[in-house]
Amino acid sequence: MSEAPKERLFASLDLFREKVNDNARLRQMNRDWNRDIAVVARDLPEVEASISMREGQMDWQPQAVENPHIVLSAPADVLIGIFRGDSTPTEPYLDGSLTLRGTQEDVLRLDFVSLMIWGE
Repeated sequence: MSEAPKERLFASLDLFREKVNDNARLRQMNRDWNRDIAVVARDLPEVEASISMREGQMDWQPQAVENPHIVLSAPADVLIGIFRGDSTPTEPYLDGSLTLRGTQEDVLRLDFVSLMIWGE
């Protein structure tokens, strides 16, 4: 692949942000869900990223967030596939390659965001 994993991960986060922010139904549904989400690519320890959800809008930054509400951890290719919509989070979660740490409500909300954007 021509792009390095870090650039591919960041490009997939850009796409995910675009899809979340372009979905009026999601923006309305998440208008009161303000969360910080750490994105950990286990095979790229030098790469840090975080997602912020504020008043229905999503943004991300290439840096860690202090005290995240949710921690999403997986190999970079798994994260890229999820953020690009190439795969759902279900299979990697069930096989253990994706781990999520947070309240059950937050994890379900994040899964629903993915479902609303990409479908099953």
